[in-house]
This record gives sequence, structure tokens and C-alpha cells, in this order.
Amino acid sequence: MSTNALRASIEILTSPGVTFDIVKSKKRWWLVPFALVTTSIVALFMYYFANVDFPWLKETMLDQMAAQQTMNEDELQAAGDFLSKTSLLWSTTIGGALSLVFINAILALYLNITTKFSGKDEYSYGNWFAFSWWTSMPHVVTIMLSMLLVTLSADGMLAMEDLSVTNLNSLLFSVDAVNPWFNFLNTVDVFMFWSITLIAIGLKSWLGIETQKAATIAAAPFAVLFGIWALIIVFTA
Repeated sequence: MSTNALRASIEILTSPGVTFDIVKSKKRWWLVPFALVTTSIVALFMYYFANVDFPWLKETMLDQMAAQQTMNEDELQAAGDFLSKTSLLWSTTIGGALSLVFINAILALYLNITTKFSGKDEYSYGNWFAFSWWTSMPHVVTIMLSMLLVTLSADGMLAMEDLSVTNLNSLLFSVDAVNPWFNFLNTVDVFMFWSITLIAIGLKSWLGIETQKAATIAAAPFAVLFGIWALIIVFTA
């Protein structure tokens, strides 16, 4: 049984049903998974930029921009001038942390609205925002794997998109940056399904609803988002 927030942050991954039952009455415990997830993102990118071969990384990024033909020569030159190690470190680090805060804020809004329409008006938006950080704990596992990958990269020639070892592109497809499916496949991560499962388990715990209904609510926004994205690629590629 979880007796503190740190232990709960670990047990949410191993025994989520019991842990969700406990944390729903612990108003401030969510700050620990929030800190763990955001700090791990910052730590990953700081460790990455401390070890990457930056001249190689910069050249690779500019080559990708040129191959995608989204910039002219002057724009590529300006991008090259901007891409310093410091600027890229901080833009990536801050952007990575803030993007997850934004995603969780949207998820909390979705859950707040959806549960009210389903007749379960027990929790506030703040409760669901706290809930979202418990379901984000698989990110910490992903980041640990990414840090291990950086450690094993002896020459430092590791692109940022290769940091994730659990997305579909890394695991199955290996398409290059000019492929229209590149961003899609790099975004769909198998650990995302772990988070969706945690959302479903948490909804069942907090709302007392059936497993099928909880799973539908949990998976719906992801299915819609990635379904629309896939259709856009199919019809515009």
C-alpha cells in the first residue's frame, strides 16, 4: 500500500488500481509525479546535449530541413546561425516540459467535460489535472531508456528523433525525415498505450464505471487525434 507520494508514483505503474483508489483522496500528492516527469525531461535533454556531437547534430538537422524543402537558402542560413548548442538546449528542454503541461491541461479539460456529460460530476478540473500526472508516469520509464541510449552512444552521433526507442518508427518502420509519415510514426509510442491504460484504470477507480466505458473514454481523444492526422497524411502526401 502506498504510504507516501513517491511510493505511489512507482506503484501507479505496478498496481495502478489500488494506487488510484488511494491518491484520489490525497490532494497534493500529484506534485510528486509532476516533479518526477518534468525533471526527468529536463535531465534527459541536459544529459543529451552534454554528450552529443553537436557539429554533427547541427549538420544533420540542416540537411533534414533542406531535404524537406520547407526553407530557401537564406532561411537555412538563418536557421544555421540560430542553432547554437545553448539555444537548442534551452528551447528543447523548456519546450519539452511545457508541451507536456499543455497536453495534460487539455486531457484534464477533456476528462472534466466528458465525465460531467456522462453524469459523473464528482471532480473538478483541478482534480483531473492532478490525475493526468499520475497517468504520465510511463514517460519517466521512457526517459530512462532514452538516457541509457545516450550512454551507449559512444560517438555521440545520436539524433533527437532517435532518443525514443519505443516509438513505431524506431521499433518497426525506420522511415527517414523526408517521408510524410516520419513525424506521425515518431509520435506514436507504445508507452502511450500504457498511459491510456492507466487513464482507463483511473477512471474506473475514481468514477466506479464499467471497464469498457472507462476504456472508451480513455482511448477516444487519442484515436480521434491520430486518426485525423493519418487521414491528412493519406490525402495530402
